[in-house]
Amino acid sequence: AGGLTVTVPIGPRLLKRPGDLQTLEERALAAAAAGALVPLVDQTFPLAKAADAHRALESRGTVGKVVLVP
Repeated sequence: AGGLTVTVPIGPRLLKRPGDLQTLEERALAAAAAGALVPLVDQTFPLAKAADAHRALESRGTVGKVVLVP
């Protein structure tokens, strides 16, 4: 009623809980290693245009990951 929100940081204690985040982390890493989990890359920017990449992020003009390339 008073607008109070409780959050729990993700830390070592939480990761050690059986069947929780550690299991999900292991499954996600295995899927990524197998090529079944691929991040959505929305835009790539040359490193020289890093400021443009920041502007795109700040304006929420991106959907997936923004990647800087050489």
